[in-house]
Amino acid sequence: MLNFSADAPLSSQIRVVENAIVVPWGRGKKQKMARPAGIFTAEGEFCADAMTYRTANRPTTVQPEFPAPEEVTNAIAGTVLFGGLAYGHFGHALCESTARLWAVDNFDEKIDSILFLPKKKVTWAERSLVQVRQLMKSMGDLPPSTAINVPTRVERLIIAPQGFGVNDMIGGAPEFSQFMNQRWRQRVQANGLEKLYISRSEVFSKRGRLLLEKRIEEYLKAEGFTIFHPQQHDLQTQLEHYKAAKVIVSNDNSALHLAAFVADPDTKVAILLRRPGKIYLDFQEQLRRFAMIEPAISDNCERYWFREGEAVQLNEVISLVNFEKTAQSLAKAGIISKENWVNPTAKDIELALEGFEERGNVLLEEVFV
Repeated sequence: MLNFSADAPLSSQIRVVENAIVVPWGRGKKQKMARPAGIFTAEGEFCADAMTYRTANRPTTVQPEFPAPEEVTNAIAGTVLFGGLAYGHFGHALCESTARLWAVDNFDEKIDSILFLPKKKVTWAERSLVQVRQLMKSMGDLPPSTAINVPTRVERLIIAPQGFGVNDMIGGAPEFSQFMNQRWRQRVQANGLEKLYISRSEVFSKRGRLLLEKRIEEYLKAEGFTIFHPQQHDLQTQLEHYKAAKVIVSNDNSALHLAAFVADPDTKVAILLRRPGKIYLDFQEQLRRFAMIEPAISDNCERYWFREGEAVQLNEVISLVNFEKTAQSLAKAGIISKENWVNPTAKDIELALEGFEERGNVLLEEVFV
């Protein structure tokens, strides 16, 4: 388990490993979600401080076997920062792939590059950097990024502790918080409208969402909200809109992780829960820590559906909220002025489910979670 506290500084733990051996895909036993991968000293000592984590007790890499000399077929010269895993999923890239970048602003020497390990097996390792490079580009001047698929010797490798993650790591270490504040909050210029609803109604057809979300959009548009689909905008535009907004309503999704880094402390935020469980606590804590915002939580889901015959993934369920209770909770929080939302009829629900099945070419069944 990683010893992590959002109040504990990390700078003193940065170290440099000379002639480090980096193993992106190693031999060994996978442990749940963690694959054998990591860093060794030239003498073969495993660097546990370079392990990667989703939460403090959920590693995403574990110690592999030390490679034979003939297996180390690649070399990188110069001083290189280890960046961790490069994710293609936006939310994981934001919360995990950025988690060691704070060291760029806390290391006294020039850093020549930042080295990542692909999260997924790809033929060309640098293909794994699409999301990571998009995020880094928006942060100003940073060393170039690279990724590897084979055991590699690195001349001088900087290992900095992971400063961010989800769940018990969502508060961010002090250096990470300062880095994000300087790189995003202070640099991004507000450019957008005052009221935003962050929607999932146009995400990929099989992805989880709120059933009849278009109706929610219509009610909010009547209150002066702009419907915002993050995936239709580049990262800079997203940041500028979240910085400008005075009111943000969103279901619980990765866009809120991004908004928390730039939203003004005076911004009102309401989160419409779309899945069971306590994932909303991550968004709540991050908004508190990074933006000093206490979001309103609308917990009014009443029914759930998932793809027939498949193991249920809570983040991908189709959820139905009680419209009347949702309106009441938003009005109580000062987000909307009218509580005139009407619950859909059984026929409305049936037609909406049939439409989702047709568009996604799937069959749904109601699940009870």
